[in-house]
Amino acid sequence: MKKFSDFQYNLKKLRDFMQKENLDAMLIPSTDEYLNEYNSLEQNSRYLITGFSGSTGDALVTEDNVFLFVDGRYHKQADDEVDKNVITVLKLGLSEPIKKAIPEKMQELLRKNAKIGLITSKISYADYKKFSENEFKFVEFNEDIITQCKSADFEVRIVPVEITGKSADEKLDLLVSEIKTDIFLITKLEEIAYLTNLRSTHIPYSSSFKAKAVIKNGKCYVFSNFKNDVFQYFCENFKFLSENEFENFINSIKNDMTISFSPTSINLKTYRLIERFNTAEVKENSIAQMKSIKTNEEIEHLKECFLKTDIVVNRAICWLNQGLEQGYKITEKDLSDKIKNFFYEQGAYNLSFEVILAGGKNSAIIHYTNADANKMIQPGEFILLDCGAYFEGGYSTDITRTFFASDNKIQPTNEQKFIYTKVLKALLNGLNHPITANTSGFDVDKTVRDIIDENFDKNEFLGGFKFAHGTGHGVGISVHDGIPHISPSEGAKIPLKSGMVFTIEPGLYNENWGGVRLENTVYLDNGKIKTLVKSNFDKKLINLEMLNDEEKIWLEKYQKSAIG
Repeated sequence: MKKFSDFQYNLKKLRDFMQKENLDAMLIPSTDEYLNEYNSLEQNSRYLITGFSGSTGDALVTEDNVFLFVDGRYHKQADDEVDKNVITVLKLGLSEPIKKAIPEKMQELLRKNAKIGLITSKISYADYKKFSENEFKFVEFNEDIITQCKSADFEVRIVPVEITGKSADEKLDLLVSEIKTDIFLITKLEEIAYLTNLRSTHIPYSSSFKAKAVIKNGKCYVFSNFKNDVFQYFCENFKFLSENEFENFINSIKNDMTISFSPTSINLKTYRLIERFNTAEVKENSIAQMKSIKTNEEIEHLKECFLKTDIVVNRAICWLNQGLEQGYKITEKDLSDKIKNFFYEQGAYNLSFEVILAGGKNSAIIHYTNADANKMIQPGEFILLDCGAYFEGGYSTDITRTFFASDNKIQPTNEQKFIYTKVLKALLNGLNHPITANTSGFDVDKTVRDIIDENFDKNEFLGGFKFAHGTGHGVGISVHDGIPHISPSEGAKIPLKSGMVFTIEPGLYNENWGGVRLENTVYLDNGKIKTLVKSNFDKKLINLEMLNDEEKIWLEKYQKSAIG
């Protein structure tokens, strides 16, 4: 991690630039130029001026303050990581999207007609439109003053059709039949990886690769900097070009043609390149819809990947508990590093995200990604482990287990068992939620949240605990796939469909106590939720008296087929 002096240097550099350009404020994003959620810290401008290392959350810099916007997953982490003498942490609510909240808060924080700098390569066109609804004057800069985009060649690999279920040409044919315009521009990396059946490892916590794609006259032109020549023979209607040829290609298109694009995944810099054409915004992205419905082959491959992930989780739990029984001193970082090694031993190409390994009170930090080399794991405390990886097919796995650090001497307290079983009860009801043609992610979230909220204010153990995140998210080529949403948001009110893969992950967190989260990734199969995760639940922590008869049957059935 960097020292505060490094952040202060970057902040001074930015403010000098703002003064030179006569700016009242500057918006500083966490993403790279491809709008990736997971961006390396070295390329994350928001991190380089604030010290906050979470995967999402943007900053607004003024002459005398830095406002950091974070959602419920990162409230405590932001407080712990930033210098509060310099940074003001603005904590957003559960259903309050950051990009929507920032322009609303800006009206409170800035004077009318304030002059605000935007980095066009790191803001989506959709977000720019939201910002532009307010009475501010925006000044656009194509390059980031804090970081410089690095462009390097990289290798890709072909995922066989035995895993994907459809060839790249078959997917393209389906997509072309849906396109209503002359040109279709694709800028979301997961969608390009899906369409081409290509994967890479050069982006942190991703199997996608840096690229742009254009569909024209039934052919797909992919602009990327591949090292290896592996692609020309396997698909008939794809042409691969260097990424630096993209702008010339766009400029060669006739002015009277219509280009369709997704406003949420195209950055403003690219939009400025195409705005001279007739443009059509895609509200329901056909690729996103196709990608969200997994083929039978993809589901079978995911089962294999999750088996490997279950093995990693159970090896980690056994390794820790055996070490504690033998009196070894084991830190959070020791266990986190061991988990990473276990994944690579299982054949992982990359991690889905940084291992979340938190002991004791640290388990209250929902996305705790900085395992502490000085924090000794103590027998009798909770350990929260959230992890996943990419294997051959380049699909993410994601699982969370909270378990009791055991030396076979100390037993869980009644409070530990209560909190754990409360979360388990919510998960069991989510996993067994009845599915109809109209059931949505909103419905599943409500069922899970109702179990968490039941008698919440009446129980002595629940004081100070919060469930401050959605119940789940789509899983696919990225760990947070766009479809479906399992949350209390409006975007979750879309019916779930057979073949969709998503998580169910209730949790309870208290910063003075710690936290519990249990997460299974599941898929929908002909009206039934089926789990891809087979890791068992910690028997020491289950209070069976808290479960009704039906929940006991669900638990017994799951545990009988579980691993561990």
